[in-house]
Amino acid sequence: MSGSCVRWGVLGNAMIARDFMIPELRGSELCRVTAVASRGALPAEAAPECRHYSSYEALLEDAEIDAVYVPVPNALHAQWAIRAMQHGKHVLCEKPMGCTTADGDAMRRAAEENGVLLMEAFMYRCGEKFRRMMQIVNSGVLGRICSMQGTHGYPLTWKSPAREDAELGGGCLHDVGCYVVDCMNAVMTAQGERLLQVGGSLGCRGGVDWNAACWLRYDGGTLGTLHSWFNAQQEQRMVLVGERGTLCVPMLFEPGEGELLLTIGDQTERISVPGGACYRLEAEAMSRAILYGEPLPIGLSDTMRNLDALERLYAKAERYELTGTALNEQTEKP
Repeated sequence: MSGSCVRWGVLGNAMIARDFMIPELRGSELCRVTAVASRGALPAEAAPECRHYSSYEALLEDAEIDAVYVPVPNALHAQWAIRAMQHGKHVLCEKPMGCTTADGDAMRRAAEENGVLLMEAFMYRCGEKFRRMMQIVNSGVLGRICSMQGTHGYPLTWKSPAREDAELGGGCLHDVGCYVVDCMNAVMTAQGERLLQVGGSLGCRGGVDWNAACWLRYDGGTLGTLHSWFNAQQEQRMVLVGERGTLCVPMLFEPGEGELLLTIGDQTERISVPGGACYRLEAEAMSRAILYGEPLPIGLSDTMRNLDALERLYAKAERYELTGTALNEQTEKP
């Protein structure tokens, strides 16, 4: 650490790092992006203040790096997060933290053995919409949550090996459905319920899911339905239905401002919430944990519940082959 600032390294030139994480960390007093590793050079404006390494291993050997952000393809998360921790680096790993529960167990052991912190990067958890949603859930105004519906999908109109290759951990469940799984598990953990059964259907193309419709049943009887996709227009929302009211949160998983719609009886209240730099907030939360011992906002028990649910969904859901032409065979990326 350099004074009261955590020095961050970034593995890879992923869009989420280049366009979101690195720019947002520039305004942080707790975080400094010190180095980036990628095979190709970053655009000059992306990280002008950073050292550039042409290999991940070279960055991990840099003694001036305290923590590493890992936004590589899903199937490589475990490998590079573990390597980083073996070099004594704290790790913020993009969601989902692994492709299997075995990945999660190995990563958790590496954190314990090397005395470092490990956190899954669900940036929306650090935003105001999620904080306000959980405040309402915990207040009891909705009563017991009996039903949950979550959607998160968008049109994949560009070629994306990380999303389209099964060997890289692709698929819409891994890419965006995991947000819905994480949110449902967070709500049910607050309610004292655990996942019992799962099922669903996966519409596949090229060996990965492009459309998923799934259900999750918890041991207290609560049912959740999940839809995610790559082959239709963007839509995302969470709806929680309780014994005494409902709560709808459009665009929950985006960092921008928004509103929550709370309905009790025949009265609906619109609750406006500000936006926020969620990528910066999650890195700062981890930096405070490193510097001052504050608790992490996303624990490894949360992560293991998510990995278990995703693993079970992929194992249990029926698969069918989608017909027609993929969107990214028709349209160039803008």
